[in-house]
Amino acid sequence: MDFDKLVEKWVLFNKYKYGNININSVISKLIYEDPELKKNIREIIQKVKEISDKYINISIEDAYNILKRDYPELLEEKKKEEKIGLPSLEDAVQGKVITRFAPNPSGFLHIGHARAIIINYEYARMYKGKFILRIEDTDPKVKKPDPTVYNYIKDDTEWLIDDRIDEFYIQSERLEIYYRYIKELLEKGFAYIDLSPKEVISKYRFQGIETEYRNKDVEWNLEQFDRILSGEYDEEQAVIRIKTDLSYPNPSVRDWIAFRIVNPRKNIHPYLLGKYGENYAEKYWLWPAYNFSVSIDDHLMGVSHIFRMKEHEVNSIKQKYIYDYLGWEFPTVINYGSLLVKDMPLHKSEIKKLISEGKISGWDDPFIPTLRGLKRRGVSNIAIKKYIIEININPVDVYVNWDKIYSYNREIYDKTAKRFFILRNPVKIRIENLDLPKKIIIKNHPEVDLGNREYNINSNIIYIDNNDINNKYLRLMEGFNIEIIKDGNNIYGKYISETIEDAKKFNAKIVQWIPDEYKEYINLWESNGKYRGLSERYIYTLTKDGEVIHAIRYGFLKREKDTFIYLHK
Repeated sequence: MDFDKLVEKWVLFNKYKYGNININSVISKLIYEDPELKKNIREIIQKVKEISDKYINISIEDAYNILKRDYPELLEEKKKEEKIGLPSLEDAVQGKVITRFAPNPSGFLHIGHARAIIINYEYARMYKGKFILRIEDTDPKVKKPDPTVYNYIKDDTEWLIDDRIDEFYIQSERLEIYYRYIKELLEKGFAYIDLSPKEVISKYRFQGIETEYRNKDVEWNLEQFDRILSGEYDEEQAVIRIKTDLSYPNPSVRDWIAFRIVNPRKNIHPYLLGKYGENYAEKYWLWPAYNFSVSIDDHLMGVSHIFRMKEHEVNSIKQKYIYDYLGWEFPTVINYGSLLVKDMPLHKSEIKKLISEGKISGWDDPFIPTLRGLKRRGVSNIAIKKYIIEININPVDVYVNWDKIYSYNREIYDKTAKRFFILRNPVKIRIENLDLPKKIIIKNHPEVDLGNREYNINSNIIYIDNNDINNKYLRLMEGFNIEIIKDGNNIYGKYISETIEDAKKFNAKIVQWIPDEYKEYINLWESNGKYRGLSERYIYTLTKDGEVIHAIRYGFLKREKDTFIYLHK
């Protein structure tokens, strides 16, 4: 292969796999592939820098597409790696990998968050490091926090990882820390107070022009800073901006806004109000933007690796200014695609509307993709984890494959779920020629010893599913064989024999059934509503609240008090 092409291959792979281009990593790959290159290491370094500069601004998705077209063998290697588990981390040191999951508390966690939670947690544990949960709630106006979800976020995260988080932070309780660092940047001349109208700021950023406030002296900026903290400026009268390159191609990077004023009398922070009271919450007029608070916290908390969705690539550029100005080492950033959901409500506004309309029971409704809903329904955290590790880290958006999750869930419960008969559309059948009394013992599981249940039958009345009455011969599972007789509108059964061998001769369909003396009406909850079904009374006596069972020919269900929630086939 041409040497330039060889370098290009590993530069693109580095960008695709890690979200950035690490020259040392590319060089190590080249030398591993061709040890002779060591002899010309200076020329190699120069060439790698040259080609890295060429692709420095390429997106991960574009890098992936070029690899797929020109170097598909690298992607094949990655697929093999993904089958084993998560790939190794760049710049990872045992005991020093610190990751974080940092949600906004505007709603409950859902399946879309699972990718971030699992990836961050698994890497922290893989390298015996720390996993941090940080609530990012520094926008009391636009992304107004919901104080009722803070504890639920912590509980749902720990349910999904089946472990305790190592450290827990709430950003709204760290405002004094952010003030200290922005003051330092003002003192060093890396930040400034801008009193320009927002329309002017927006226009000048787009044009790459500085406003009249950019070069004010330090004393003036510190004076305005104190006035802002004292509440002398109202919303949109002042902002604090970070000095960057005004000619940067992306206008959003140019002197980006680090702090905004939020009038606590108009938009008081609901979490601070609830926890500390009105007098405390009304003290804070100045709130950091996402990129500022994240930069400070990631450094102070020692975060070594940041996993974020690919649309946040520009945030890394903004945050790096803070790190450079304060002399900090920037973490390793790895981007990945979103985890998307089809045909299910995911956004807070959608779910709130459905709740208000009475179409779902709440944020833990078992048929919406919140983590609380999935847990309530009976989807195992282990099944979700296995699926997330399988799809791994890549720059391409992925739609949730529920069939995959359900297949992993089925594997988990298949050996532990007791089997029961449930009839969704029961039909009463009288059986002629049936010798009574009759005793039948049925195993609760065909392969695993989960006990058994006993029918002592004294009646010739049974129930079968309406869909089975059109078959001439039926084998009542674990019971006996009957023939269905249709005489006008009259339908009844006729006893034939006991053995499974006879059933095979008649080509009898094996069906679930319920003796009249053992019938029990139960509540079934499916995605499209609640229904009454017929089961055997053992379904209550042999199970407990929260247990997952297998209804033969129907599917897996989870018991919730006197209701059985449909899980999946």
